Amino acid sequence: MDPTARKAVNLNVLRRHDQNIVEIIDSSSYVVVYKFDQGAWTKKGVEGTLFVFKRCVQPVYGFIVMNRLGIDNFMAPLTDGMELEFKDEYIIYRTTDDGIVDDFFEVRQYFVM
Repeated sequence: MDPTARKAVNLNVLRRHDQNIVEIIDSSSYVVVYKFDQGAWTKKGVEGTLFVFKRCVQPVYGFIVMNRLGIDNFMAPLTDGMELEFKDEYIIYRTTDDGIVDDFFEVRQYFVM
């Protein structure tokens, strides 16, 4: 499948989860989501393709990991109340509301925002 057709198919799949998504900005073919809990990182049971997208309403930008392990995907808006830190093959996602590191992604292929 050519890249344009693949992007159109992926956009249709994402719109099933959020009808306000209008564009896929970038993606990474495989990520693993971890959760920081009781002083240790544990897998969250979400692994799959990461998509960074644009929406036609607020919040305008967000990301989703389409889970290959089950039906629960990981989706979050990109807002002023969060931070992204890039370390080697990891992307650490923090919410600044409570100052606690919530999740991180082990990325096999970087994406650029």
